[in-house]
Amino acid sequence: MAGGRISLLVSRDLGTLVQAAGTLDREVRGRLRAHTKGVAQPIWQDEIKGRAMTRLQARVLVDSARVAVADSNVTLKSAQVGKLRSGTQRAVLASAAEFGANAGKQVKQRSRRGTVYTRRLGNAFGAPRRKGNVFHPAFADAVPRVASLWLQTTIRTVAETFEKAGR
Repeated sequence: MAGGRISLLVSRDLGTLVQAAGTLDREVRGRLRAHTKGVAQPIWQDEIKGRAMTRLQARVLVDSARVAVADSNVTLKSAQVGKLRSGTQRAVLASAAEFGANAGKQVKQRSRRGTVYTRRLGNAFGAPRRKGNVFHPAFADAVPRVASLWLQTTIRTVAETFEKAGR
């Protein structure tokens, strides 16, 4: 699950930030990305970890939560990498873990010997919830914090670069 975006048209400060970051030296941009990721990752982990109510949500959504930082954006991700111990890709279960599922839904399954049968889905994913259980509420709370952090980190990194150049 990847998150939404903050429009640079809405925030003049973030638009200026992206423009300024694009003009920096390659080494400075690398430091900026490293500093941003180093501080944004714990924020994202804390936000998403605090919302997981079931073990399935923790394994699928929390354990795979990552922050990707580029020159022009910061992306908060979850359930895009790795497999569960059973061998199931996290991305396969991400939607059901986040939004729940109807326990009475009939699903087809195949036994070890190859026999196809139908069973009820059960309550492993919890009741359906349109606004999400873990990722989306965490994303809504983390985005303003991460955007603020990114702005502050860029300003600090640019200021440090000017100080070093002035010496």
